[in-house]
Amino acid sequence: MRLSKAETKKRFFSGFRAVLTAGLLAAALSLAGCGSPEARAMYEQAAKSLTDGDYAAAEKQFGEVIAAGEYVSESYRGLGLSQMYLQNFAEACINLEKSLLYMEGENKSFEQDVNLYLAYCRERHGEKEKAMEIYSELLQEKEDPNIYFLRGKLYVEEENTEAAAADFDKASELSNDYDLFINIYEVYAGHGKNYDGSAYLEKALQVVNSSETDYYNKGLVYYYLQEYENAKDNLIQAMNENPDDGKAILLLGRVYLSMNDLADARAMFNEHIVNDTNVAAAYDGLAMCDIAEENYESALANVQAGLARGNLEANKGLRFNEIIVYEHLKDWETAKQKAADYVLMYPLDEAGMRENQFLSTR
Repeated sequence: MRLSKAETKKRFFSGFRAVLTAGLLAAALSLAGCGSPEARAMYEQAAKSLTDGDYAAAEKQFGEVIAAGEYVSESYRGLGLSQMYLQNFAEACINLEKSLLYMEGENKSFEQDVNLYLAYCRERHGEKEKAMEIYSELLQEKEDPNIYFLRGKLYVEEENTEAAAADFDKASELSNDYDLFINIYEVYAGHGKNYDGSAYLEKALQVVNSSETDYYNKGLVYYYLQEYENAKDNLIQAMNENPDDGKAILLLGRVYLSMNDLADARAMFNEHIVNDTNVAAAYDGLAMCDIAEENYESALANVQAGLARGNLEANKGLRFNEIIVYEHLKDWETAKQKAADYVLMYPLDEAGMRENQFLSTR
């Protein structure tokens, strides 16, 4: 399937981000020992700053906890994560390594958590071989489908297709999670290797079809398989089941776009605007229709109307499309500024980081 430029960039590397955030952030910020009430309060404040997205404050506060000499390993981890979100990957690597160095006792889950963030920062710092070493060492200790996926993704980036396929096959043997299968497809699709990923879509389809409901994910898999009528039917059902599901609205819009049915796509999005349901997502959909028709002034107006609704869930897609629109308008300075703002708001979004890097060369 041919994805639009904007859609390809939004999907690119999303699998890595899904594994990273879903698998690790839930385990973050757990205190591994006992300390003074004062140090604990300092640590908890630093942890709150991190989870609230105030990364500069978290960086300073974790440094103060380290200086106090308590919760040292946990605080070096928090310091490294703060710097990772601030895209200071070299410093993040140093402090994540210190977190491992200062560990007291054995805590395998904490150690794996830190190592996976360290691998991510190594990769972003341009040290892919060191990231690969971390994944391989972790897999020697215990086979994990998510780590096989992460190493396979890295192999794809290194154009080692045989090793990537071996890791992805191993991941799929160890897991029956359709999200993992979709993530594998997305990695291949992000590198123009849709055919290589198609087998994993079939695996995903087997899983989602075992459910009588789960209409959204059925629609998603059918969308990737280019079975647009099936995708449309399931997404309409998903919207009937949950009228507040903005994801289903946008994906159904993409299905209509893929079917070159812009009229139905626009009608659906406009209906949601009139009915005052999922309005921000609907404006994002109209902007995508405009981009498809190369009507960039209208796209920009729809993006701005969507952002004015203040919907945090929809804002990410709107802000990304805003960058794409300014690129098409050849307003490079504004596009650069919007991309710089985007990576500050969504620091783990690698598509945004790549877009920001691309624009820095313009």
